[in-house]
Amino acid sequence: MAKAASLFVFPVMFFVMLSLVEYNMGCMAVIGSCRYIPDCGASCRVRFGIKALGYCDRDGAYGTCICTYPCLSDKINI
Repeated sequence: MAKAASLFVFPVMFFVMLSLVEYNMGCMAVIGSCRYIPDCGASCRVRFGIKALGYCDRDGAYGTCICTYPCLSDKINI
């Protein structure tokens, strides 16, 4: 009986993880060079709202300012 119960544990865990993926995903945007945007976090919050996060990805000489923020949804939350 213990083996039968353990066979169901992993599929249930996998299903729960997959069902939560859409909830946790957000949107990303590149808003410019860190050379011209000294504070990426503040610029992202101004553009995308208070829940936005910004960071400078040092991929080149000056880096790129990248924002992550909650995606806009057509769903109405009650």
